[in-house]
Amino acid sequence: MLGCGLAFTSCLMSTASHPTVPLKCAFELPPILGSWQLLKQESPAASELSILQATDHWQRVYQCQKTQKVVVATLIAGAAGPLASHQPEVCYARHEFCAHSDARIWTVPERRDSFRFQTLEPRQPTESALTIAYAWHDGTNWTAPGLPRFQLAGHASLQRLQLNMRHPGGLSRAAEVALRQFVQLILDAADAQATAQPNLITASF
Repeated sequence: MLGCGLAFTSCLMSTASHPTVPLKCAFELPPILGSWQLLKQESPAASELSILQATDHWQRVYQCQKTQKVVVATLIAGAAGPLASHQPEVCYARHEFCAHSDARIWTVPERRDSFRFQTLEPRQPTESALTIAYAWHDGTNWTAPGLPRFQLAGHASLQRLQLNMRHPGGLSRAAEVALRQFVQLILDAADAQATAQPNLITASF
């Protein structure tokens, strides 16, 4: 109850003081990212988009042509309150997963961007584990604060980038390495689009 109350208060603080939100995601992804190839385009569940009050989103599924690993990348734009208040690992824990490792904050080499990584264990031992990585863009950098609902409360809008990879239990380290490489490819692609279309990217934040 306390957590829900804090999340609701955070939503009210953000939306009341900053009424505008970005209408579009700041960048798209090309069909090929390094050794990763686009498999399909999807969308988060309508219920999730409603809870997050998304104004724009995309979801892409890629597979590595070398390792056959599969990653799901999702970008959601919207009001800061809902996006900062709902952390992915909490939502997953309500359904398929019951336990998880401690979160790890990773700073992207040669950048000021940071992402949160966490591995979730399945409720059923025969099912796959899930490693996730995510961060919010505050208009300057990708960031993964420990208390996002408070530390990001001063922003009108945010964009949240999330990566998911399913894998056998015990292989979380390999999954995290692959996701780190994919994050770097995404950021390079976003930088290239910002250079080619600076007005579009700036207007989105």
